[in-house]
Amino acid sequence: MYFAVIGTHVRGKSASPAMHNASFKALGVNAVYIAVDVPREELPCFLKLARLNLRGFNVTIPHKEEVVKHLDGVAADARAIGAVNTVLVERNLLVGYNTDASAVYQLAGSHMRGADVLIVGAGGAARAALFAAIKAEARAVYIANRTYERAEALAREFAEKFKREVKAVRSPVKADVVVNATPVYDAMVADLSGASLYVDFAYIPTPRTKMVEEAQRLGIKVVDGVDLLVEQGAQAEKIWLGVEPDRTVMKRAVLEFLGI
Repeated sequence: MYFAVIGTHVRGKSASPAMHNASFKALGVNAVYIAVDVPREELPCFLKLARLNLRGFNVTIPHKEEVVKHLDGVAADARAIGAVNTVLVERNLLVGYNTDASAVYQLAGSHMRGADVLIVGAGGAARAALFAAIKAEARAVYIANRTYERAEALAREFAEKFKREVKAVRSPVKADVVVNATPVYDAMVADLSGASLYVDFAYIPTPRTKMVEEAQRLGIKVVDGVDLLVEQGAQAEKIWLGVEPDRTVMKRAVLEFLGI
């Protein structure tokens, strides 16, 4: 069986191949996982090949939203989110899921319940975090993005869809839970004072992003990019293989890949 992660600039940079190949070995599964660089214009072509050659694949920047248009089926939560990061290939049909959202909910949902949540970003990862916050019954959710219009459109879409309070803000506000749903790792993207939890999707080139270091300095609980990568990856393997993988094995492989 063959699996992959697709995106731009993922070959040699994504830790997913190391993580999943270590997990497959521990599970005794005869499978190989690779990273494939797929430019935007080549996504339809890749998907035609995937139908015949892969058992499943992960989707990362910039394809999480665009890929939805090309799938044969999409799980209800992924369709509501408007983004897919995990695809199962079954009888040559492509079925999409969103394990990013379930990973955020699993690791941060208890902190989001009844809390003010700030999400930085407006792409596929932000959509997953936003869905998790709404599912966790956050008191209010704020979206900040470099392009305010994108934040505003996303806030309006989810507020109308779920009948919950979601607001776009022109600059990050203070919140109980702060989520960085962007690849930014070397800059401060929000004020963490007063927060109880910080969640970071970024793990390349290091999970010790500038924001993670600030959260640790302030004594704030952290769910870093490695934590999220492992949890979404474990849930992806459950979809592909119907097994519960060893997250310790997966995390160890990611840390070794990152040289930590």
